[in-house]
Amino acid sequence: MSIKKNIAIGVFYTAVSKYSGIFISIGIGAILARLLSPAEFGTVAIVMVFTTFFNMLSDFGLGPAIVQNKSLDTNDVRSLFSFSILFYSLRIVPYSLNLKQLRFKRIGITAVSVQAISGIGAILLAYKGFSYYALVYKAIFDGFATFLVYFFMAPIRPSLKIKWKSIKKVLNFSIFQFLFNFINYFSRNADNLLLGKYFGAAPLGFYNKSYQLMLLPVQNLTHVISPVLLPVLSEFQNDKTKIFNSYCRVVKLLAIIGFPLSIVLYFVAPELILTLYGSQWVESIPVFKILSLTVGIQMVLSTSGSIYQAVNRTDLLFVVGLSNSIFMIGGILFGIFFEKGLIFVGYGLLFAFIIGFFNSFIILIKIVLKQSLITFFKLFIRPLITASAMAIVLYLVSFISIENIVFALVLKLLVAMVVFVPFFISDPYNKNMMRQLIHKFK
Repeated sequence: MSIKKNIAIGVFYTAVSKYSGIFISIGIGAILARLLSPAEFGTVAIVMVFTTFFNMLSDFGLGPAIVQNKSLDTNDVRSLFSFSILFYSLRIVPYSLNLKQLRFKRIGITAVSVQAISGIGAILLAYKGFSYYALVYKAIFDGFATFLVYFFMAPIRPSLKIKWKSIKKVLNFSIFQFLFNFINYFSRNADNLLLGKYFGAAPLGFYNKSYQLMLLPVQNLTHVISPVLLPVLSEFQNDKTKIFNSYCRVVKLLAIIGFPLSIVLYFVAPELILTLYGSQWVESIPVFKILSLTVGIQMVLSTSGSIYQAVNRTDLLFVVGLSNSIFMIGGILFGIFFEKGLIFVGYGLLFAFIIGFFNSFIILIKIVLKQSLITFFKLFIRPLITASAMAIVLYLVSFISIENIVFALVLKLLVAMVVFVPFFISDPYNKNMMRQLIHKFK
């Protein structure tokens, strides 16, 4: 089966599950935002920093290493499973085996089902007065339930003896992947730690709610594609031109969606937050507007890691992650110590993502794939033109005074769609892709 067909099938099934997850996550988040206070969300945000840290330590970069490496046999997998047990991360190997076998449909169904069940449980606990323990329960249940399902789909017996030969096959890949995860963890959580320390729980709650809402389209759009890229493109890891051409099509699609989406979120920020979460979250609006401008950049940037992994260059992935982490932490410190406000933390992160975008792709395209940077960056011309046109129209619409925030939200979204669709379908590639997806869905 061709790269294009494998990616299309994987993206389709992953998309159906992820887009279902968007509605479930938004609905659950909206209910919990009314049952719990900003301070309670802020407290859990701090706790989750440490739980995520220990999960990251236990991963040790084994997951993508198992997917990328084509020389592993059954005994190797059993030995690696025992090694993961040793580090208290049972989910890694079963999930990676399902991903390596391209079981995107089953993985998607599992993710949506677990999310819905844990969300309902969290709502019930919050309603009964369990405060932030409702959010803690949800995080624990998600991890345990997904392990059980993935293990049932890809059962693997642990080996009584861990073989060094098996670990050595993935050691170089997994070490740099682990180091990247380690650095990326701190850069992604430094905001929660620093804001919690210097601003307190309530401001952190406002910031965290803004950041999580901003991440929804990033995670639920790019995570439709990123899990597919590694298992599919790693089959062609020695043909870098083929990988580059396939990746350009992915980037083109993400950019034409992500850059205009950034503009839409910026202009609908007040109506969106007040409609979803209520007036107690009004202080989240200014920082959300700034963070929303990073959505398009993050959507494209977040797929680059899969390409580094597919061609077995996690060493350069670590180098990129280290430098980008310095930019991000610098942006956060700028907002905290120089301007002392949440909105300036947002500005600092915006500039950090822009610098990190060019840093990541210059190394990936020029050094790793050895392809033309001009060809790659030309992909962003149409998305930037589309985003600019949408910004002008929505800016003019914002002068219309509408008291009903729901109606104002719907109006802005409709106007944005009217501007977006002609730009999108004017590209023959996009039009053909939509026809294929509609046919597949039917």
